[in-house]
This record gives sequence, structure tokens and C-alpha cells, in this order.
Amino acid sequence: MTFSLKMAMKGIQDAASLSEHALRCAIAVLDHQEAKADDIEDCLLKFNRLLSNPVPSSKVIDMIASSNFPSSIVRVMRRHKENLPILALACQCVAGSASTTDAATSFARAGVLDEVLNVMDSHKTHGGVQNVALFLLRTILKDGTAARQAVQNGAIARVLAALNLSMGREIQYGGLVSLRQMMDASRQNRYFWQESLKTQRAQIQEAGLQAKAHHQSDAALCEAADDTLAFVIPRFKEVPCWHWQSGWCKMGPKCTYAHGQEDLRGGHGKAYGKGGYRRNAAE
Repeated sequence: MTFSLKMAMKGIQDAASLSEHALRCAIAVLDHQEAKADDIEDCLLKFNRLLSNPVPSSKVIDMIASSNFPSSIVRVMRRHKENLPILALACQCVAGSASTTDAATSFARAGVLDEVLNVMDSHKTHGGVQNVALFLLRTILKDGTAARQAVQNGAIARVLAALNLSMGREIQYGGLVSLRQMMDASRQNRYFWQESLKTQRAQIQEAGLQAKAHHQSDAALCEAADDTLAFVIPRFKEVPCWHWQSGWCKMGPKCTYAHGQEDLRGGHGKAYGKGGYRRNAAE
């Protein structure tokens, strides 16, 4: 069935849930030649609402991934790359729709990876855009093939640039998770570890340690930093810190040795205490 723009807009706006009909209407709006920026924005806004309330089932996610929606959203991102509200909504739609590995693979095959990297290039100094792009990137990188392709396409340099742009929590967390996903997917790539990563290893190390220093009380972010640092620092947090055991370590949260039993790799929690510089007397 072919929808007019008016019919498609009414179909998506009247939808109470993300049904097959609502999905077809959304795709029709996104692909319609007469659709204006306001139409696209309204469609994506409603689509995001349907995605979040209630959280879609795996059946709905599979329906979206197997439809033309991934290709349609890529074309929207390409056509409206300078329209920040549409870009942000499009990224949110993809992140919400690619909640499974199979769905992430479908969006990656449609070309979302290239578009999100283009977005990062086009808005290098815009923290909000980088934040949304990293949120989408770490969703797509659940697909191992996409993660390896991201490495080849220079995504690590883009992520490092975003991490240097802002110490904000979401950018730091999204960037560290993305770095970990790309390095994890490249475990078996000897050339990557011996050659490609040579110039970026020190930058990744500094980014991870800086994130820990700025967000010492954020357990999830510190864990993401530790998981990333373990790839670039030999025996990271596998050996107790002699200075900390003696009472004080000047490196604090930037120390690559373990500050207490719980700080050892594989532990459950971080024993930083007072910024990670001083050992508690009771320990």
C-alpha cells in the first residue's frame, strides 16, 4: 500500500503502539519526497515515544530491523546532517531500535556506522552532538563486524577527540565503552595491536586515567575505564600498589596498580577511599 504524506503522518501520530502499520507509516514519512524537515522531526519524535513507552518487545525490535526502517533512517541522517534536532532524534531512534545484536547488525549493514562517524566529523566541537553520536556508536558496536569496521574507518581517533572535548559523564562513559568494544572486537588482529594502535595507545591510556580522576565516585564509569585500560596497560590492576599499602599513593585514581583487594582486576567494586590516595587505617 502506498501512503500519501498526509495519510502517513496521521497513521504515525494516531498510533498508540509500535505496530506494523505505525512502522510502515513512519517509513513512508521518512522516505516521502514532499516531507519537510518539520514532518521528519514530528515523525521521529513520535517514533521515539512509541519506542520508550512501553519498552518494545524482541518481536517489535525484530520487526523494525527486518523492515526498510534502517535504510530510511540512514537516508534521513544523510539528508539532514546539518539539522541538529533531526540528527539527535534519528540517533535516538536507532539506539532504541538496535537493542539486540541482530538489530545492531541490521542497522550497521544499512550504513548507520558511516553516518554516525560523519556526524562526529561535521560537529567536532559540539558536545551535545558528540554525546548523542557516542550513545548511538556504542549501540551499533555490539555487532562485532561493525566494531572491526569502525576501527578500520578511524573511529578510535574520533572517540578520543570527543573524550578530549568534554569531561561530561555521558561523553566519557560512551567513549570508553566504545573504545573497549572496538579493541575487544580486534583481539585477534595482530596488525592492529602491533602497528595501528602504536600512536593511540598512550592517548587511550591518558583518556581512561583522566576519566577515573574526574569521576572517582562513579562505579560504572570507573569500571568502563578499567575495562578499556586493561587493553593498553600490561597487567593493569593485577598487582597491589606497594605505595598504597604503605599508607599513601601520590597517583591516586591514576595509579595502574591495585589499591586494595577489591581494586584488583576481577574484584567487585573499587576501593579508592579519599580519592584513592590514602589507605584507610582500618584496612
